[in-house]
Amino acid sequence: MANQAEVKYETRSVKTVRGMEDRTRSKLEREGWEFVSQNVGTVRSELVFRRPAPKRPWLVWAILGGVLVLLFGFIIIMSVVTGSDPEKDDAVSATPSPAVPSSVPPSPTPSATPWSEPPAPQPEAVEPPVEDTTVDALLDRLNSAGMGGIALGDRFRFTGELVMPDMWFTGAAGEYTVLLSAQGGAQDLQVFVDEDLAANWSDGTRVEMVVESVEATINGETTDGWLRVVSAAVL
Repeated sequence: MANQAEVKYETRSVKTVRGMEDRTRSKLEREGWEFVSQNVGTVRSELVFRRPAPKRPWLVWAILGGVLVLLFGFIIIMSVVTGSDPEKDDAVSATPSPAVPSSVPPSPTPSATPWSEPPAPQPEAVEPPVEDTTVDALLDRLNSAGMGGIALGDRFRFTGELVMPDMWFTGAAGEYTVLLSAQGGAQDLQVFVDEDLAANWSDGTRVEMVVESVEATINGETTDGWLRVVSAAVL
């Protein structure tokens, strides 16, 4: 009997705040992920999951490749059929250009003038680009490997609902932190914000925010993957 093909897995690394590991693990296991390992840090824990990788649709790619080859061949044939006429090209090139009258005096030689280097243009202040997203999509990118490509200074715009104001606090990093509902209430997204700005916010308040990816130092450990509010408007 032939051996069964080896199962290939895709892996996913999720970062979560200490104490929230069980909730994160339960959510991903409901989505079909298998728990592999856990790495507990000072501030956050990293959980690793895996699940069988989906099979690649080779037949679809093969058909698409054949269509592209046929299209490329059609373009070549059309370019040959509609090419330029060599006889007309020769006739055009054989037409003499009009002679310049000998009576036209030569143009005078311009007098030399002192040259000075123009001043260098001053760079204008450019606002960083802002990417429109959602709370759920942003949380998934922060929890994915390499933070889903998020770099320090990246900015995002989304609309979210504030939750659990009794858990808003000023942490060890010295930043006031509020929570936004994510994944239908199964998780939450933490953001740093000026406490005065959040003075009138409460449970259920909907806010349109622009946030920026920043670093935070907690107990001497500097980590990325934190978000600070740049601007916010209550809806």
